[in-house]
Amino acid sequence: MKKKIVSLLLTLTMAAGLISGCGSSSSSGAASTGSGGQTAENMEEAVAAASSAADSGLTKEEQEAVDAGILNLDGTLPIIKDPAAFEEKYGKISALIVNTADRVVPVKDLEMCKVWFEDTGIEFDWQAIPSEGAQEKINLMLASGEELPDVFWNFGDGKSGNIVVQYADQDIFLPTEGLINEYMPNLKKILDDSENYWSEITAPDGHTYGFPYIEEMYGLVLTGGPLLINKTWLDEVGKEVPTTVDEWVDCLKAFRDGGDLNGNGAADEIPMATWFGATDTFGSYNMFYRFTGAFGCADSYCGGNAYADHLRLIDGKVTFTAQDEAFRKTAEFFNMLYNEGLIWNGSFEADESASYKSSLIKEDVARIGCFGTWTDQEITNLDVHDEYVAIPRLQGEAGMTGFENNYSELQDSSNTAITTTCKFPHVIAKFVDYMVGDPAISIQSNWGAEGYNYVKDDNGILRTPLDEQGRYVAQTEYTNFGEARVNSTTCRGSMIVLDEYYETVAGYAYDAVQLLENQKTNGKEDIMAENDTIPRVMMTTDELSRLAQIQPTISDIVDRYINQWVTGGVTDDNWNAYLGELQSAGVEDLVSIYQSAVDRSSK
Repeated sequence: MKKKIVSLLLTLTMAAGLISGCGSSSSSGAASTGSGGQTAENMEEAVAAASSAADSGLTKEEQEAVDAGILNLDGTLPIIKDPAAFEEKYGKISALIVNTADRVVPVKDLEMCKVWFEDTGIEFDWQAIPSEGAQEKINLMLASGEELPDVFWNFGDGKSGNIVVQYADQDIFLPTEGLINEYMPNLKKILDDSENYWSEITAPDGHTYGFPYIEEMYGLVLTGGPLLINKTWLDEVGKEVPTTVDEWVDCLKAFRDGGDLNGNGAADEIPMATWFGATDTFGSYNMFYRFTGAFGCADSYCGGNAYADHLRLIDGKVTFTAQDEAFRKTAEFFNMLYNEGLIWNGSFEADESASYKSSLIKEDVARIGCFGTWTDQEITNLDVHDEYVAIPRLQGEAGMTGFENNYSELQDSSNTAITTTCKFPHVIAKFVDYMVGDPAISIQSNWGAEGYNYVKDDNGILRTPLDEQGRYVAQTEYTNFGEARVNSTTCRGSMIVLDEYYETVAGYAYDAVQLLENQKTNGKEDIMAENDTIPRVMMTTDELSRLAQIQPTISDIVDRYINQWVTGGVTDDNWNAYLGELQSAGVEDLVSIYQSAVDRSSK
C-alpha cells in the first residue's frame, strides 16, 4: 500500500511540473526511514512539501537548500556550494556501485571522484559491492524495498535496462524523462542528435529510468574483433593472404601439411582454432558465425545482447536465421574442415579457461594458423603477435563473411538510476549533466584520470602515454591501462564519449587503434552498411520473463547441434530434429516478442 501512495504522490507532483523523491538514504542523523517507514503523517507532510515546491519543481529539501544558499541548480558550478553545511544537515547522497574485482583503491579515493568533488561540491557516500554475486544482492535489495541508496550508480555491465523495467511498476525508480528535458540540456542535446538513443532508453511504459552510458568509438563494439591469420606461416608455405573462402581453406590445408612452421621442433601446429559455444560480449571467438553470411544468410551471437542471438531483420521482419538453409550449409562446411583435420580439437571445450584465448595464444611460440579474437593485444608475446595480420572479408558461394552485432554504442540504458527514496533527484541530474557536458571529464571518467592514463600534449589533447614502440608507459604504480583505469575512476556510470571528441579532446583509445584497423580490414564498414541488425530495445516485464524461460534453451539447442554437426555431419534427420526442438522450445514466441518490441520502439 505504501508504494501505491508514493506512486500517487509522484503523479501529483509531476502533474504540477515536479519530479521529486520522497524519503532519504542520507548518512547523517537527519536521515528518515525511507519508504519503509512512511506514516500517514509523513504522507501529509510530503503532500504539503510537494505543494510548496510546485513553482520550482524541486523537492522540499532541495528548495530549502537553495534558499539557504547551500545548493545551486542553475546549471553553473559548484552544485553544492557549501558541502560541509549540506552534509551536516542532510548527509551525503548515497550511491551503490558494483565494484570491479581489480580495484584496490576505495571508491571515494579515486582520482576522478576527487575531481568531481572539486568541481561540483558533491561527495557521494559510496556503497560498493563486489561484482561476484552483485545481481543477487541487488535483486534482494530491490525486492525488499528497504534501505535503498539514493542512486544505483550501475548494476553491472549491460544490466541496467532489464533491472529498471523489472521494478518499473513498483515505484522504486524515479522516471527521468522530465529531468532530462527540463534540467539536463547537455544530455538532452546528445539524445536529440541521435536517431536511436531516445528509443533505446525508453521503457515500454513510456518512461526513462536513470541515464545512459554511451561509448562511441567509430562503431568498435558493433562488430566482432579481428579474424587473424599467421602471415609468417603463409610466407613459409607460399600462400598469399586469402580473399575468398576457398583460398582460406587452401591456406589451412597448407598449414596442416607445412611441417614445423613455428620452428620449435614439435609437430604442434594447428591450422585453425575456434571456440564453439562462446558467449563473449562482442561475438569474436566462435568462428562458425563469421562464415554463415558466406552461404547466404548471416547469423550472429553477441553476449552483450544475448537474448537477440540468431535474430536478424530481413525485409523488415525479425527472423531466426539459425533455421535458414545457410546455417545448414555452414554446418556442412565446418564438418568438412573437421574431417580434413583443420580444426583444433579443443575448440569444443565449454570452459573459457580451456579455450585457445586462455591457452594457445598465450604461448611464446605461434601455435595457430587462424583464429578470431577481440583484440590482437590478447597475444601476449610480442614476437608471436607480430606474425599475425587481419584477413579481408572473404567471398563465399552466396555472400561474404562477417556479421554486425545486435548491439549499440549506447551500452547501458539506465545507469545512475534514482530511487524514489532520494530527496535530491535534481542534484543527481545536474551532476550527470555536468559529467556528460564536459568531454574531458567524460573521457577521464570513463577511461582513467589525467596523470594515470592520460597526459596532455602541446595542443592540450589528452593522450595515453606511450613509448617509441607504441607501448603503454605507466604513470603510477599501476603497470597497465586497465589497472590504472579502474583505480582512478568508477568507470561505466552515466558517462558519454562521442566520436567527435577524438583528436579534439583526446586521442583515440590507444589499445583500440589496431583493433579498429583490423576490424576495417575484416570488412567492418561494408558489414555495418548492410543494416540487418535487431535494434537495441527495452522489453516489458512479461517479455523479459518469457525470454528468460525460452531463450537460453533455444541457444543451448543451437550450440549442441553445431557441435554434433561439426563432428558427425548434417543429415536430413538431425536437421529436422533440430528444427523440431526449436519449435518445441518456443522459437516462434522468441521471434514474436522481438517483433513486438521492434515495432513498439519504431513508433
